[in-house]
Amino acid sequence: MSFYQSIAPYYDFIFPPSPLQVSFIASRMDDLKEVRLLEAGCGTGNLAAQLVTNGARVEGIDLDPEMVELAIDKHRSLKEVSFQALNILNLTTVFPTGFFDGVVSFGNTLVHLDGFTQIAAFFKQVATVLKPGGHLMVQIINYDHVIDHGLKGLPTIENDHIRFERYYDVVDPSSRINFRTVLTVKPTGEVIHNTVGLFPLRKKGIEELLTKGGFDEISFYGDFKGGSLSSSSIPLIFSARWPS
Repeated sequence: MSFYQSIAPYYDFIFPPSPLQVSFIASRMDDLKEVRLLEAGCGTGNLAAQLVTNGARVEGIDLDPEMVELAIDKHRSLKEVSFQALNILNLTTVFPTGFFDGVVSFGNTLVHLDGFTQIAAFFKQVATVLKPGGHLMVQIINYDHVIDHGLKGLPTIENDHIRFERYYDVVDPSSRINFRTVLTVKPTGEVIHNTVGLFPLRKKGIEELLTKGGFDEISFYGDFKGGSLSSSSIPLIFSARWPS
């Protein structure tokens, strides 16, 4: 069973809807009314649903079929959203050239790709499916902080339903970090252990790949309020524009 399959039934307790993410996207797009967005790594569809509620039309994709089924089941009443299981490296096999006003990928999805070559391929596909002047918006963890400061993990997420512990083991600072999690389901006492390998993508690497890929207006942030990225920021959020 994959990492996300094992936590899918508890995903909404771990990652509840975030109005700040919606506000961040709206600030980059100027307005969400009638814009067409792609969410790459949609999970159970909470962000996509919020974007639709604010006037957008959204296509949500996720590699994990169980997540997609949960998203479809949860949001059947929404007409302007659809979900499908799709690898984020296969965008152009499904979506036409110049189809989207914006592409969003939050939740550390990008670093599940295997190195610079795959990330560059994703950026190239995004460039193809974006309209001229369209925006790419991504959130990962600040791996400069993890590697340079020896950050051993992220704050534990805990509520009445779950306790979710998150740890980092740096295997090779240039190519692999192991992300270990311990999910405790409080009502049953079940404990679920997982480890997944991530590519530690740094800010410099992002800038180089985006610039080489033809994007402009590249900006970095330390939170979804638009705060500056610092060496101790835990999130790393960036936006870039495909030229008109």
